Amino acid sequence: MNGKDRYLIDTNILIYFLQGERVAVSFFKKIIEDELCISLINKIEVLSFPDLSKEEEKGINQFLLNFVTLNVDDLIAEETIRIRKKYRLKLGDALICATSIMHDTILVSRNEKDFIKVKGLKFLNPYKIK
Repeated sequence: MNGKDRYLIDTNILIYFLQGERVAVSFFKKIIEDELCISLINKIEVLSFPDLSKEEEKGINQFLLNFVTLNVDDLIAEETIRIRKKYRLKLGDALICATSIMHDTILVSRNEKDFIKVKGLKFLNPYKIK
């Protein structure tokens, strides 16, 4: 949170921010000068809610322009496979985790249960920051 870090923001944190949740909004204010990223899977997840209006979808797409979207390549696919086998994560979580590791970002999520156990992953739960 010093203007030089790279963060991959998980879907749950994106949603909390879009809903105006206090902790998420405060956290984003602290990291505004850092490089903010999302995985392609985060983009898919946040835009695929079936009841989104066209206006909400437009607003989300506008918001996502503030992030670098990290796409999936063969190296990320291989890391995803390794993570799924070793830690038994769901495909989406393993893909987000692999993307964060391969791009050397800090993964920001509330999903401690799945992510905290993955060796080599830099993880931050903004709801646990004192």
